[in-house]
Amino acid sequence: MGQFKDLKINILMLMAMLTWGLSWTNAKIVGQYADATLVMTWRFFFASLSMIPIMMIYKINFRVGNDSLKLIFFNCIYMISYNYFYFKGTQVGLAGLGGVLVTTLNPILTTLFASLFFHKKLLIKEIVGLLIGITGGALIMRFWEMEFPILLLSGNLFFLLASLSWVAVTINTSQLSTKTSYITYSFWTYTFSFVICIIFGSNENILIIFEYDWLFWINLISLSIFAMSFGTSIYFLASSKLGPTRASAYIYLVPMTAMGFAIYFLAEPLYFSTILGGALGILAIYIINQEKS
Repeated sequence: MGQFKDLKINILMLMAMLTWGLSWTNAKIVGQYADATLVMTWRFFFASLSMIPIMMIYKINFRVGNDSLKLIFFNCIYMISYNYFYFKGTQVGLAGLGGVLVTTLNPILTTLFASLFFHKKLLIKEIVGLLIGITGGALIMRFWEMEFPILLLSGNLFFLLASLSWVAVTINTSQLSTKTSYITYSFWTYTFSFVICIIFGSNENILIIFEYDWLFWINLISLSIFAMSFGTSIYFLASSKLGPTRASAYIYLVPMTAMGFAIYFLAEPLYFSTILGGALGILAIYIINQEKS
């Protein structure tokens, strides 16, 4: 029974990671219409809205335990930070490069920070994997060009901050109690994040999106319902069931799909440094997640 449950999570995570790969192209396109704050406000709204029918059909309780409220609050802060840096990065930088950089750094940095947070001693293989992963990340960011203006204009600084924000999301979610459904947890995370964005967000007219064309709406729906409502909720499930390190390992499926979608839909260039760095990142994740003999 346990093996079947693991297989089900594997299949769901494969589908979720595919939506994440496409989301980098989606973000680049919607970023040409509006600023990051406006886009992420509506992304949270549609993601939250799309989960209500699911919760009603499957009779999932909307109530959360007191022990989960604190996790939800912090998760909102981390999710808002991630989305802001994610959209800002794709606005000024390359979507494919961002997809490779963030999704290879995420599991590597998660291993490092989870070790510090939970006071867990790193194994030799994890140290080796971290060193390889950091090298890969430096290649993707083209470390030989690392002057602050270039770092900012390339979007790499935003991508790095997005990755750090997602590490916080992963570790925070891994502490979710079994008393609270991951779907309920996701719903309230998106709902409260939307409310926070409305209160503290952009002064721009939020209804202006209804003046945008069908291309904007297709990509916004893909970002909101498929990548966030489905993809991120499944990731929360995996984080709570498998732990932060194993869940983040699935992200290694995203880099090449993100780059592939960006090349196909956006005609973005493919740098050798991105390929090599991405390959090292995937190798690092593989080494880190090898079972101990």
